Amino acid sequence: MSEKKFSPGTMRSLSGFPRALAYVCGASLTLVTFYTAFRGVFLPLVQRSIHLCLLLALTFLWFPADERSPRDRPSALDWLFTALSLAVLVWTLLNNHRYMTRIPYYSKVSALDMAAGTVLVLLVLESGRRTLGLFITILAGALIAYAFAGPLMPQMFAHQGVSFSRFIDIMYMTDMGLWNSLMGTSSTLLFIFIAFGAALQATHTDSHYMDISLALAGSKPGGPAKVAVISSAAMGTISGSTIANVVSTGTLTIPLMKKTGYSPEEAGAIETVASAGGQIMPPIMGTGAFILADFIGRRYFDIVQVSVLPAILFYATLWFFVDLKAKKKGLLGLPPDQLPSFRREMGRYWHMFLPILLLLGLLCFGFTPFLSGAACCVLILAFSFVRPETRLSLRGFFKALEDCSVSVAKIAGVIGCAAIIVSMINTTGLMLKSTAIILYLSRGSLLLTIAIEGLIAYVLGMGLPISTAYVILATLGAPALKELGIPLLAGHLMIFWFSQLSTITPPVCMTAFAAAGISGGHPMKTGFTALPLGSTFYAVPILFLFSNILNVMSRPVAACADFACALAGAYCFAVGVEGFCRRAPVGGVMRALMLAATAMFFAATFTAVPDTVSAALAAAAGAILVFCCATHGRRR
Repeated sequence: MSEKKFSPGTMRSLSGFPRALAYVCGASLTLVTFYTAFRGVFLPLVQRSIHLCLLLALTFLWFPADERSPRDRPSALDWLFTALSLAVLVWTLLNNHRYMTRIPYYSKVSALDMAAGTVLVLLVLESGRRTLGLFITILAGALIAYAFAGPLMPQMFAHQGVSFSRFIDIMYMTDMGLWNSLMGTSSTLLFIFIAFGAALQATHTDSHYMDISLALAGSKPGGPAKVAVISSAAMGTISGSTIANVVSTGTLTIPLMKKTGYSPEEAGAIETVASAGGQIMPPIMGTGAFILADFIGRRYFDIVQVSVLPAILFYATLWFFVDLKAKKKGLLGLPPDQLPSFRREMGRYWHMFLPILLLLGLLCFGFTPFLSGAACCVLILAFSFVRPETRLSLRGFFKALEDCSVSVAKIAGVIGCAAIIVSMINTTGLMLKSTAIILYLSRGSLLLTIAIEGLIAYVLGMGLPISTAYVILATLGAPALKELGIPLLAGHLMIFWFSQLSTITPPVCMTAFAAAGISGGHPMKTGFTALPLGSTFYAVPILFLFSNILNVMSRPVAACADFACALAGAYCFAVGVEGFCRRAPVGGVMRALMLAATAMFFAATFTAVPDTVSAALAAAAGAILVFCCATHGRRR
């Protein structure tokens, strides 16, 4: 038994029968999911119940309840919860036809239905607590209580309330509760693309991506920091967690950054922001893009297309900061004898890039993301046999089957709790009330509405994963933006970007804290150092609403022009913050001018600004930028 303080998400070390049962549950779920990707999904209730209940069983086998739980085997309570998860699955599958043909809210709910639904809701709440912590469980529980206590609430929040029978009907026996579209996305797209990342790790492709990043940028000034930018963009896009991205890439890049002269706080901050950006980086964009596409009823590839320019802008801004910091400090890159050969790495492992290129091709040609992702997972495993370094053994293959499900089990409780939250928000009418409240507080001002939603996103993000924070804010806040005339896609993308804020913004910036744990820097100082580096998390979402940067398909010239202005503005901002341009320091007056040029470049992109004024702003800002670069081109 461990004496350490309990940390949600900590996994056990299983052996014997518990290990065998966990493997059977995990591998079976992976095989079923891939089967339905190629052969067609089951009925929603069947597909989603298999997904959720098997993941719940895995959660109770792998994740201890608290610090007193054994870390080498499930406790008696864990065995009970695992058995209940499987029993609910069996009952649901046996009664699937009855649930599909009954009349919701009118047909009788039997005692066993009530028991199964109650148990399932409680198991979901407990799994969320074990994998994320109390915040998500308390939030979901509070909304359940709100559903029952509607008539007792103040007039602004009052509603007619729900009976216990109706609650079970909604939660368990219809697709408006735990079996809603959010669970449907989890059982198909989220699972497949998390499996995509697991396949890359199983074949050690992620380490080859890191080697290629080192070969590309390792020799440049501040090379390890630029490696962090490239590698985190590559790996973060297939990772469902910014913290996981920090841990996987930061263990190499952070020590290298410190070795070349970055302070521990700077090294941690650079890795923090680079890892956070992976969630908005096409082609996969973590797990959030799939949920976003489902929410607004658009193709996943539509989200990818419009996200390319903003993602490039984000990483270009970070690159500017990293480059200027390196030159300001006089930092060098790594010596050639410590760098892999780009030609050698690409010559040996080029084939491992083909599945990602194929994924983009399949999406372009209209194949579903579910089928495309599954096909590319299979191709990764097939191509791994080309070279011994990437080749999977039979044992490694079977282990990869399980790893896919275990990786999803880490977020299953969170997805389940989010499904409860969304269901209760819709059932109680809280979504309409929240829209009215936000519009009342903002007095109908779009800028105030944006500020309020940014604040809500920041607060939610303190205790929730990015995707869950987005789901809740999109349910509560997106209708207010729609009421103010904001296009659906732009509004939801803004909310999705805002949902990333808390990962890099003090006082609760968990990604920065994780990076500080590797770098040895002060956690809070690491967070404050990350703020200017991740400034595009605050600025770019505004462009979604007021510029053409998202209209890359309908107005490509205007989109590219606005992107160029924003990119120039980002460079001016980096110069103004760092006080350094090219090869020489920048004085206080010039720093102020560069910050003014930043504002002018961004204002030039706004569609509400007349074309002549926009051109004048861009020209004036460009003149400041050229003057600064010309006068600071040589070290004085």
